[in-house]
Amino acid sequence: MKTLKITLEDWEYTCGDGCCHDYGQDIYLDGEKLDEQHAEDNENALRAVLEKLGYKVEIEKIYEDL
Repeated sequence: MKTLKITLEDWEYTCGDGCCHDYGQDIYLDGEKLDEQHAEDNENALRAVLEKLGYKVEIEKIYEDL
């Protein structure tokens, strides 16, 4: 069985005058950064990795009232 190494690297940015701030995670698959796609949530992270591996991806979200 092949092992895939997935790395999620946190980043943050604050502009020079401090009025804006952004953050997220970059995704790496076996050491290769995936096309500026950020792991903003589980859906984006899964999609980025699976598409890089050549899969078409449809993700269904099911929400439950809690």
